[in-house]
Order: sequence, then C-alpha cells, then structure tokens
Amino acid sequence: MARERERDDDDDFDDRPSRSSGAMGPLDGMYKNTNIVVLILFGLCCGLIAFVLSLVAYLTGKDPKAKSNAMLVMIIGGILTAIAIAAQIALGAMGAR
Repeated sequence: MARERERDDDDDFDDRPSRSSGAMGPLDGMYKNTNIVVLILFGLCCGLIAFVLSLVAYLTGKDPKAKSNAMLVMIIGGILTAIAIAAQIALGAMGAR
C-alpha cells in the first residue's frame, strides 16, 4: 500500500482524467455555480466588463443554466453601458453650449 502511494507521487504523467474535462465551456462554472444575486450585482457594478465576459460565456458555453445566467448578466451590463454612453453624450452636449 505504501509503495503504491510512493509510485503515484512520482508519477510525472497526467494520465488520469481531470474533474473539469466534462462538456463545459471556459466560463460555465462561474455562471452556473454563482448565486444569481451576485451575478446581478456583477452586471450592475461592472457594466462593460460584465457584458464582454457574459458574451464570451454565452457564445462558448455548453451548459443551459450557465448560458441563461450569462444572458441575464449580458442584458444588465448592456443596458447599463448604453445608459452610461447616453449620459456622457448628454453631458458633452450640455457642456458644449
């Protein structure tokens, strides 16, 4: 038994399957396992970054729950980014007077 453990410790080859080798995209784990409240706060606080990460997760994701959560965050981030751009344009127009 002890020799078997020593032999496993000296094993340089990664021939055992990893846990993340399932059919998941690169961001599926984050969007699937994170609480929806935290994802909404991420979309509210990080606008453009949340939109881009959610777009990547939606396009590359394979898990349906992760894709729906990514779509929700993408919508929130997109709306807030559009509001921020419109506010900047309005402030710029008011300052030009």
